[in-house]
Order: sequence, then structure tokens, then C-alpha cells
Amino acid sequence: MTLTVNYWLINRVTPLLLIGLAWGQDCTASDDTPGITLMGECYSIENTTAIDRSWENLPGTISPGIGLLTNLTYLNLCCNQLTGDIPPEIGNLINLTYMDLHWNQLTVIPPEIGNLINLTHLDLKMAVTGPHTGDAIPPEMGNLTSLTYLDLSDNELGCHNYDWLGDWQTDNCNQHCDDTNECTAAIPPEIGNLTNLEALFLSDNHLSGEIPSSIGNLVNLKSLGLKENDLSGSIPPEIGNLTQLHVLDLKLNQLTGDIPSTIGNMTNLGVWDAEWYNPSMGGGGGQEADYWPAFDLSYNQLGCYEYDSECEPSSDYNSNNCCITHCIDTDACTGEIPPQIGNLTDLEYVILPFNQLTGPIPPEMGDMTSLHYLDLRYNQLNGEIPEELGDLSNMGMMWLYSNNLRGEIPDELCNIDVCGLDCNNSGNVFGGNYFCPPVPDCFPDYMIEGIGEYCNSYPDCPGGYTPIADPPPINGGHIYDGWCFYQSDLDNLQDFIDVNASLSGEQPIEIGEQNWMDWPDSYGRLSRLDFSNETNEITTIPESIGNLDELEVVNFSNTQITTIPASLGNLSELKTITWENGQLTGSIPPELGNLTNLMYLQLYDNQLTGSIPVELGNTNLHSLDLRNNQLSGEVPLEIWNMEAFYESGTPYGDLRRIYLRHNQFTGVLPEDLCEIDLRWNSYNFIDIRNNSFCPDYPSCLETHMGSQDTSLCDETLGCMDATACNYNPDATVDNGSCAYEVDCTGEC
Repeated sequence: MTLTVNYWLINRVTPLLLIGLAWGQDCTASDDTPGITLMGECYSIENTTAIDRSWENLPGTISPGIGLLTNLTYLNLCCNQLTGDIPPEIGNLINLTYMDLHWNQLTVIPPEIGNLINLTHLDLKMAVTGPHTGDAIPPEMGNLTSLTYLDLSDNELGCHNYDWLGDWQTDNCNQHCDDTNECTAAIPPEIGNLTNLEALFLSDNHLSGEIPSSIGNLVNLKSLGLKENDLSGSIPPEIGNLTQLHVLDLKLNQLTGDIPSTIGNMTNLGVWDAEWYNPSMGGGGGQEADYWPAFDLSYNQLGCYEYDSECEPSSDYNSNNCCITHCIDTDACTGEIPPQIGNLTDLEYVILPFNQLTGPIPPEMGDMTSLHYLDLRYNQLNGEIPEELGDLSNMGMMWLYSNNLRGEIPDELCNIDVCGLDCNNSGNVFGGNYFCPPVPDCFPDYMIEGIGEYCNSYPDCPGGYTPIADPPPINGGHIYDGWCFYQSDLDNLQDFIDVNASLSGEQPIEIGEQNWMDWPDSYGRLSRLDFSNETNEITTIPESIGNLDELEVVNFSNTQITTIPASLGNLSELKTITWENGQLTGSIPPELGNLTNLMYLQLYDNQLTGSIPVELGNTNLHSLDLRNNQLSGEVPLEIWNMEAFYESGTPYGDLRRIYLRHNQFTGVLPEDLCEIDLRWNSYNFIDIRNNSFCPDYPSCLETHMGSQDTSLCDETLGCMDATACNYNPDATVDNGSCAYEVDCTGEC
């Protein structure tokens, strides 16, 4: 017989025993053996093998003296009000096989817990409420190789300071471990040593970092719950080794990249099991932690290669505003639903909404004959609906809302119930896509309302349009497998390339950020052109920009362009011009006054000179921002007095904003200005500080003028160029107002 000595365990436990012995006997147990007082009772140090003090509403702490009960095999202190640390002396209980401390208010999981190598069941659910220090999950827990059940969920382990009394609907983490040196929030790779685990629940913990690839070692796992964390990176392909898994829940994280094709190996997902997957019962096994869908990857960033974790997602989940780089723009991932998902023939629920998944719906999903609930909402799926989905005879709810699907809805879907008893919103079935008529007669009108209004007819584009397959992301990051583009607009974008050497080699559809309309009357027309994030040095705007007659938004911020072209005045649909932090010089062209739909003119932080054109009073400006330029002259009364309206025709009222700070505007502002309905007393609406306006100031502005240079107020301002048609011989200071053209009525 060979005796194996675990020196590591001896070295760890011996000091703890010495500490524990310092407590010593303090009572005599009922069997007349030396005892230790714990939680108001005397326990035999030698003979106590089980303690069950659950649901007794016990206060106080767990005494370090518990470490004396080295023959203890069963410890259940759940559902009390215990506080303080789990004492490190707990590591003395090397014969312990079952420990349940859940529903308490303890602080830290001590690394000494790794000494309990005989432990098979460890439940710390909502037991360790912090404040957390050290490793959120001690890597020493990787020594617990006998464990079959581990529940650390609902502890906010990755949050150093958590407000447990806060609003349950909001994130109450006041300080994440990643933002302090007090604690770490990663899942240790040593978790992969626990190869006997059947249940692993780490949900709702603010854990961060990547899912370790060693998770694939847990080949006996039946239920895995990692939902509601801050996990990032890709789902490791090794997860496909978990072929006994009934439940996989990864929702509400920040996972990126692909759904690994190895998911197709996990054919046990969704297989009914009395202990591990029984949706008809309110608990048991994975159900308590993992919610009833057996496969849930919702609310992640799958399909996105690089994600801005600091970004605040917009209310439109499909706007893709937090994805920096899509999978389709790299060789690292595809972002598609793998066809191997069709192997999961026992799954009743597939929950994948609120991601950035691209590509087509795999026709192999038609093999998932048990499927009852398919939720693919708010992704970037494109192409046509595969007719194979019509084979899903058990279907009761199929939600495809807010993707980029196109073409005709296949007649085969009439064979299944796409909106049965579980479907509480028929608009989620087909809405928010680009389907084209005709629509199968089997669907009621309320389910197909609006279909055909936003039809992506690719590849059968109408005359004057060009089909382009797999264009780069457009329309705020949306991904399409094909789109019809108005050729004339493409030609005008080519002109940008022709006059800017820095754009050489690019295709028209690739320059800047672009939006192309999907409205019925303007489908395939360019509506937005944004060069503000362009890495190339844009220096010139071609005159042909005036031909982009459906353009509504332009943004040339941060570019090297020096002149505002007068041809912008031809863009009758233009609503927004943004040109911030640029290199603009010269004057604002009066032709911008032709833009009667213009609502936002943002030209701040440039080097513009001259005066504000009076013609701007003809526009519909909600906001005029000319801060930090070198503009001069008097501000036309028409700028103050213009009427502005919402697109609905409702007056915009006193919400107009006029920002003229840090220029050289002059003149006397009349008291009559105060009769105009504007919010004069708020810099958030009217800001004319740091100019050269002369006193006396109108009463509504006298406390909001800031610093004004009045050194020229005793001078006579005007045009001093005798060749100008508005030459003022009495002027002593030229105010930049000189004009040199006379109109047909003889007016200057």
C-alpha cells in the first residue's frame, strides 16, 4: 500500500489549525465532550458531523471557532442574517462535503475555501454581499475537484461597492472592481479543474474579462449560468465540449465575435430532464438561475468584433452605435449564426435578440423540429427568409423584428404558427425589415401591416439604380447583403474621390459615413454624408454636391476644407449642416438662405470672417452655432426674429438656440429684442458673450452679456472701401460689411 501525502494541504491547513486552537474549548457538549459555542449553542469539537441552522434568522458573524469542528461533513447556515467575513478557519473543515451559506450578508470568499477538497456541494448564492476585496472568485477554488454543484450567483462579486438597497431596475454598482485596486472580477481559469461539476451558476455578479477556454474541461456540466455579468471577448469554441449540457444562459453580457460552430456538438441542449431542464416546474437544477429557455445569448454584441464598453447604447438597439468594428470587416469572425445550430433538434427555445448578428438565417434551422419559440429580433440578419423554416411544425412564435431581411415572405411559412398563444405582439414577427410584396394570403392584415412600404428590391433594382452586393455598413452601421443605389448619387460621390487625392482607390459607397433612404418615395437616395470621422485628409468639396437633391444631413467637421461652397444652397432638403473644429475661412455664403428646411447650422470653432447673411432669416433654424470664429458686423434682426417650426408644422417657440460667443460682432442691441419669444436669460439658449456689442444693453440681456470689448463703441462703424457699393465716407472703423454687387433693383 502506498501512502500519498498532500503536502500542499498540510502546509495550508496546519497554520489554520493553530489559529483555531487558540479559541479552544469554551463549553461542554451534551455528550460530555469538549465543545465550542457557535451561534448560541455548544457543539462537540470531536463528534459534531452536521450543523443545520438554516432559516433561523440568525444575526452576527460566523465565529472562527467553527474551524475546530474538523469532523464536520454537513454545514447549512442558509437564509439568515449573518454578516462579516467567511472566516479563513473554514478551511480547516477538510471533511466537509456539503456547505450552504446562501441568503446571508457576508463579505468575502476566503482563499482558504480551496482547502475543502472533499466538498461536493457549495451554495453561496446571494451570500457574499461585500464590499468585495481580493479575487472575486479565488483561484484556489480550482482545488475543489470533488464539487458537483457550485452556485455563486447574485453576489455582485465584481463590484467593490454595491448598493443593495438601490432600485432593482438599475445598476447599483457604485465602484466596479475593474476601476479599483481593491478587487478583481475575472473568472479564474482554474475553474476548469472542477471536472466533476454538473451545475455552475455565476450569474448576476458583474464579472468581467473573458470566459476562460478551460470552461471546456467541464464535460460533466448539465447547467451553465453566466447571465447578467460584464463578460467580454468571444465565446470560446471549447464550450462545444459540454455535450451533456441541458441549459446554456449567457445573456446580458458584452460578448462579441461569433457563436462558435462547435455549438452544434451540444445536442443535449433543451433535452427534458426532471432535475436539470423541466420548464413546466418553477425551479430545480438550472431553472432557478437560468430562466426557462435552454439556449439564451440575448443582449450581447455577438457579430461585433470590437465593442466600446464605455458607450451608452441608444434606444434603437439596431442602431449599432456601440460597435466599433463589425465581424464582416475583419478576418477574425463572420458574425453569422452557424449552420451547425441545426443539430440542436431538441431545443424548443432559441433566444438571440439584441445582438449584431449578420448574414442569412441558416436554412439548417429548419431541422430544429422541436423549436417552438424563435427570437431573432434586433440583429443585422439579412438576405431572404429560408423556406425551410416552414418545416418547424411545433412553432408557436417566430420574432424577426428589426433586422435587414429582404425579398418576399415564403409561402411555406403558412404551414406554421408564427404568432400563436405565446405571441403577445404580432408586429414582432415581420416588422422592421425590408420585405417586398406579394405577401402570402395566410397572414392577417394586422400582422403584415406596412410590408412593402420599405422594400429592398435587391437584386431587381428599378431603372436608374445600381445593385451592389455586400456594401459596407450604412445607415448608422446597418449591414445588408445587397442594396439598390441611385446611380446619379453614386456619380456625385465619385466626384469627391476625383478631387481629393486622399480618397484615391476608394469606391463611392465607401467614403465617409452614409445614409441611404429606405422610404418608399426616396428609396436608394443619399440622405446623409458625414466626413467627420474620416481618416483621410478631405480638402475639397466638388460643385456637384449641389446635385444630391435628397441630402438632408452633411457633416464636414474636423476636415481640411477651407470654403463653404455656395452650391450647398441648392440642396433644398438639407436640414443639418455640421462643420465644427474645421479650417473654414472667408464668409458664410448667402445662398444658404435658400435652405428653407434648414434646422441646424453648426459652424463653431473655425476662422470665418464677414457678417451673418441676412438671408439666413429665410431658413427654419432651430439652432445657429457660430461660436469661436472671427465674424463681425451687426447681427441682422431677421436672425433674432425668424420663425421656426417642427416638421409637423407646430411652432418651435422659445426653444431656438443662438450661439454667437467669441466673435467680433458689434452694434447696439435694441430694447425691442426683448419682445421676441426667446429664452434670453439662459446661456443654454442665447449666448453672445465675448463680442464687441455696445451699451446700453437690452433689459433681457444686461446680466448675460459677459465680457464685451467696447473700445470701438465711440467710433463710426461701416465700410471704408470706396469701391464698395455700400461705402460709408463717415466711417472711422471698417466693420467688414463691404459689399460689391448691386441687384436688379439697384440695391447693394
